[in-house]
Amino acid sequence: MQILKKEKQVVELALDHCDKTGEALRIMIAAMRGYVVGDLDGLDEATSSVDKLESEADDRLREIRGLLYSGAFLPTIRGDLYRLFSAVDKIANRVESCLDFVDQQQPGNVEDYRTDFKKILDLTDECYGALHRAMEAYLDPKLELEELREHASQVSKIESMIDDIQRSLTSTIFRSNLTLAEKLHLAQLLLHIVGVSDQAENATDELELLSLKSII
Repeated sequence: MQILKKEKQVVELALDHCDKTGEALRIMIAAMRGYVVGDLDGLDEATSSVDKLESEADDRLREIRGLLYSGAFLPTIRGDLYRLFSAVDKIANRVESCLDFVDQQQPGNVEDYRTDFKKILDLTDECYGALHRAMEAYLDPKLELEELREHASQVSKIESMIDDIQRSLTSTIFRSNLTLAEKLHLAQLLLHIVGVSDQAENATDELELLSLKSII
């Protein structure tokens, strides 16, 4: 029964890890929505909050790793589980990196492209929401594979929409009258933002592969 207790602890920690990642993302998106319309109020506070949440998410991942090392779950899936949780943890890392970039470098001319940036931010929120629901479905003892696949499919669909906007916006930026340095700075900001949904899709791929091997 000890192993079952450890498995339950892993599930609880994994859900908490997802919640903290989602909270960090919501703070980032709120700060970024302000930034793209020229509102920098609260940017430092948001950055500090996200850094704290990312550190807490790392702590949860270390706890999960310790439980897996101590015998939680079958040996055949421990590595797969850790890769999945690590992939989710990298989302928190991307969120932190994005907000740090904005807080430290504050690229200019963002307001000229605020509509597309807002679309990407809103879709990023939806993308992680779909992943979060897929994770909850997988970690539920009454796993419904069809529900998991539906949410996973939504992640892929949204990520593709973000990619389309990114390509169009990148083209628009580089055809503008901005200096090359300004264009590159905006493109770098864009890469930081879309990196979050890219990693969400990577985590979803890990989840779908794991769902084929095991049921929690």
